[in-house]
Amino acid sequence: MPDNAREILVRNLRYLMEEKGITQADICRELNVSSATVSDWCTGKKYPRVDAMQRLADLLGVRFSTLTTENGLTDYEDQQRIEALHQNPKLRLLFDIQKKLSDSDLNAVLGVTQAIAKERGDDD
Repeated sequence: MPDNAREILVRNLRYLMEEKGITQADICRELNVSSATVSDWCTGKKYPRVDAMQRLADLLGVRFSTLTTENGLTDYEDQQRIEALHQNPKLRLLFDIQKKLSDSDLNAVLGVTQAIAKERGDDD
């Protein structure tokens, strides 16, 4: 396994554990693995087998790719924001309306949001 893959796993795993309040002891208990094994995963000394990685992703409530890819956390955070928007009754209206808009109307809305983002310095 390339060192980069281990670094990605370590970074993503640590972030998600902190975000979800899951400890190494929790992982040991839930996945029935030793503390040394989990410690090795968290430090990048060892890379989990595919089946263990999937169980770890399931425990953390994320996709396999969230743990293993460079953009995994960005995709995860984007998904969390989208879910939060859907949960907000006032903002959910935007999602309902967009289903009924024409392509030109959607492009106009996108243009306005991009202009606002640019004005705020959020050019991404």
